[in-house]
Amino acid sequence: MLKMTPLMDEISTKWEPIFIDVAQEVLLATDVQQLVSIVNKYQFKFVNVSRIHVVLRTLNEINSDCYSEYNYINGEVCTHKNYEILDFDDEPGLAIMSAEQFEHSYPLLAGERKYLNFSIYCRIPLLVDRRVVGWAEFQSNQVDEFNSLVVSKLRQLANIISIGIGNVLNKEKSKTKEKQLREEKKSCEVLVDITNAVLSQDSLQGLAKTLQSHMKKHFGIEHLSLMSIDHEQQELVCHDVYKVNSLQALTSKSNSLGTDLNIRRIKIFETPAEIVFNTKKPLLICKEQLQSYQLKYKFCEHIIAHNLNSACVIPLLFRGHIWGALKFCHKDKDYFKHCDLDLLQQVGARAAMGLNNFHLNAEFAQTAQLNEPVVSEDIGEQSEFSDIVCQSQAMAEVLAKVKMVAQSDCTVLILGETGTGKELIARAVHQLSARKAKPMVKMNCASVPAGLFESDLFGHEKGAFTGALTQRIGRFEMADQGTFFLDEVGDMPLDLQPKLLRVLQEGEFERVGKHQLIPVDARLIAATNCDLLEMVNNKEFRSDLYYRLNVFPIVLPPLRERRDDIGLLAKHFVNEIATKMNKTITSIPAETLRLLALLPWYGNIRELRNVIERAVITTQGKVLSIPISELKALLPSGHEQVLKPKADASMEQDEKAAQEEQDLEREQIIAILKETNGIVAGPKGAAIKLGLKRTTLLSRMQRLGISSKSFAS
Repeated sequence: MLKMTPLMDEISTKWEPIFIDVAQEVLLATDVQQLVSIVNKYQFKFVNVSRIHVVLRTLNEINSDCYSEYNYINGEVCTHKNYEILDFDDEPGLAIMSAEQFEHSYPLLAGERKYLNFSIYCRIPLLVDRRVVGWAEFQSNQVDEFNSLVVSKLRQLANIISIGIGNVLNKEKSKTKEKQLREEKKSCEVLVDITNAVLSQDSLQGLAKTLQSHMKKHFGIEHLSLMSIDHEQQELVCHDVYKVNSLQALTSKSNSLGTDLNIRRIKIFETPAEIVFNTKKPLLICKEQLQSYQLKYKFCEHIIAHNLNSACVIPLLFRGHIWGALKFCHKDKDYFKHCDLDLLQQVGARAAMGLNNFHLNAEFAQTAQLNEPVVSEDIGEQSEFSDIVCQSQAMAEVLAKVKMVAQSDCTVLILGETGTGKELIARAVHQLSARKAKPMVKMNCASVPAGLFESDLFGHEKGAFTGALTQRIGRFEMADQGTFFLDEVGDMPLDLQPKLLRVLQEGEFERVGKHQLIPVDARLIAATNCDLLEMVNNKEFRSDLYYRLNVFPIVLPPLRERRDDIGLLAKHFVNEIATKMNKTITSIPAETLRLLALLPWYGNIRELRNVIERAVITTQGKVLSIPISELKALLPSGHEQVLKPKADASMEQDEKAAQEEQDLEREQIIAILKETNGIVAGPKGAAIKLGLKRTTLLSRMQRLGISSKSFAS
């Protein structure tokens, strides 16, 4: 066997004219089969070859020992996948040999149809990005065909083939990446859809039905069972939801969604969920196993009756605790073998959050019933949220979401107007998470110049650009093992958004000036006062990044929608600011508090704090003094009459204003009593919603002639 090394002097600098045509056509090839057909259709005058073969490592496993053969026989490309080429070298070089030498060296291949009837054989390696991806094979019936001049031209042809293969690989990679992005976008849309649905439910029945609806829509799931653990009875409370057909709908109590809900109890040891609870991993069940499980566990009758051929049971884990299991069933017997199990587990994680929330609400309601005379006036006194001052129902719902998501590592998107306290909520998520021992690194996208954004986010190397005198660690790297809070994310430059997306997807980034991937493990919390969805529609924000960020949205209400908190916040700010200024202010006039609660507060909590700070500065005594004119200036036009001082109004105007105030208070109390069905006390009573003590509310109702019995359902 004659082996030749690829010396530069063997390669002719002059291309055959036909090579230009070959190269142009090869670059248009969309796959290797088409490329091989193109090469074989040409007749090359400088060499007499019967056919050209291409042998490649499997395209998605270039570094493996698994090859695909592309053989041109009788005018067609024959492909043999995963053919083990054990006879060739790991990195084959140029090889020229006679038919006898080939048979002696490769006896297993010599009997193949493609290696019959030739006199001399030539093999030239194919390189893409300096890696050997396979080789091109040339066969001729003339013994002395492959001289040095012919070989140099065949190398040129092999280079053209290599370029074409590289082009095909890039196209395949782009298609794979595009498909991956589509799947990730769809996954994010599914999770956002399900998260919003879970948070909107107030019962396990509603949760089970809405989960079935969304799982049918996105995955084609025919049957779902939400199984909640009753530890005292060692039972599972199963909420089974089926899709009913038109005939069943006529004879069943199915709802308008075309589903039927059945609630039953079953012992834990009588279900395969027992296996899931022990392993904390998903369990896949095929039709054959359903038959055997029916005998052992006595729970599969309804699955088989509905002609379902496979099932999957997912553990519902939240904060390391198992709250139950979620069972999916499908008609396709192999569906769960090929589906995205990770996505199903993330759906399960959201269902677990919902179960946890229901348990917390049940415990809270039970505690409230045992201690009904005691009404909590300030949920902000809870140790978990010591920095957040509130007592309104709107903020109670926000804090419940914070507790739900804190222990998970999913991305959180905090939405709300400027000044609503988005950073405080982000800090609360961090403090309640397992990462609280590590720092929460902050970055405001609106305050960083566009030219320095990438450097500030990912860091830079010394000399990376003019002025980079030293190496700098980026904020993402500083947040490793901790939390990264990205404020005003809507102001992030559009050209940098793909780099942030890459960090979220791959968990790695590159410093400016250093082409080396750096792994990072940071939980991202983003915040914005922009309408990101509208920005996506206007092509001002990337849709794939939006769906990556919007995994668990938390919407903060503006201050005008949580007026119960205004008085509490005013007192808090007075104490905080007066202490810093070494002043003693012991009270706020009731009229001032009333007027503060009437203002629109377009600047939200930040605006309220600024007003209080100015008042503390100008106050001389122990009673906070805010000029009426200053409060009047904050009102929108047309509302000045509400704040007319009594000293400047006639008695008739005073009485009219007092009557208007009384009527407004009466309407407010009646509206809340209608919402609570006449319930005054308790966690869902009118007193909590109005931010009043139960006794205070009853006293006002008596003064205004309001009876709670009139609103009881």
